[in-house]
Amino acid sequence: MRPALRLLPLVAAAVVAGCGQAPSSAGDFKGGEKDVAEVIEELQTAAQSRKPEDICSEVLSRRLADRLKTADGDCVDTMEKVTGDADDFELEVTDVAINGTTATAKVEARREGKKDAVTTFTLVQEDGDWRLSNLGEG
Repeated sequence: MRPALRLLPLVAAAVVAGCGQAPSSAGDFKGGEKDVAEVIEELQTAAQSRKPEDICSEVLSRRLADRLKTADGDCVDTMEKVTGDADDFELEVTDVAINGTTATAKVEARREGKKDAVTTFTLVQEDGDWRLSNLGEG
């Protein structure tokens, strides 16, 4: 299995988590850390709205979007499959660390109020914006 795709089962819960009406956790941060947390919120919003094209074009780095291409489709097809079953999850950014042009965001995914998974997303700056460079690590 391709490296980027190995993480899909782990991150599926976190991406799908975007489909709840969770309160914003980006407001807990300031400056660059808030910018990073807002990317997770963008992921949540795009997943909730069932807009995989927005995830691929506005949330993921170009390199990650390219890695999600498979023999069966492109990034949008892959994200559509991952977000297709979304229902009652929420994401909460609990910690952000920035190191130059890279950052990490620790995220708790919850389902029906219960802690489901803790995932760490890695981000990179791309054209002045923060973008996800991986789909999370548990």
